[in-house]
Amino acid sequence: MFEGEYMTVVIAVLLVTILVVMASVAIPIIGYQRKRWKGVAIGCIMQPVVCGVFFCVLLAGAVIYRLISNNNQRQSMMVTVRTTEPGAYGVDTLEWYLKPNDECFVDYRRLEKTSSTESDSLNIHKYTNCFDIIRLDSLNTAVCVEDRIVIRFDLQNQKAIATDYDQPIEVVDIDWDKVKAYFNK
Repeated sequence: MFEGEYMTVVIAVLLVTILVVMASVAIPIIGYQRKRWKGVAIGCIMQPVVCGVFFCVLLAGAVIYRLISNNNQRQSMMVTVRTTEPGAYGVDTLEWYLKPNDECFVDYRRLEKTSSTESDSLNIHKYTNCFDIIRLDSLNTAVCVEDRIVIRFDLQNQKAIATDYDQPIEVVDIDWDKVKAYFNK
């Protein structure tokens, strides 16, 4: 999920939460109309419970949306390459997912220390960034991402060579049908 999608989800969650809180004010009012003061008391107790349950359902929906969105991003890729780079606490891994719509997103898995007092308290933190794909030469069938990753395709023999700052890197997965369609457009 990228910056624009985050903002859309956050705004949608906030608007729905505000609407639910405003609508939950009706619970004590309806309680008063039915049971007078006893209904108001029960309604005031029920109001935060209803808001809490609805907010949990809304939050779960946002998380499920993000998981489905990330899964769809990975399924629409044409090439996946993996690089590693030295980090502060070990080796960090970057997976570059190139899509046929000239977009590339990167999953960056970085080891980070969770506590400054414990020496073996390392966790993996995952970040995602988005970049554009640039065709180097349509005849050469090569693409570049972030002036760093260069992938050269041999469409006849179905081979790909990827480099990161001119160092060979691992090509994890290729969907050759999508690659051919990408270079034919």
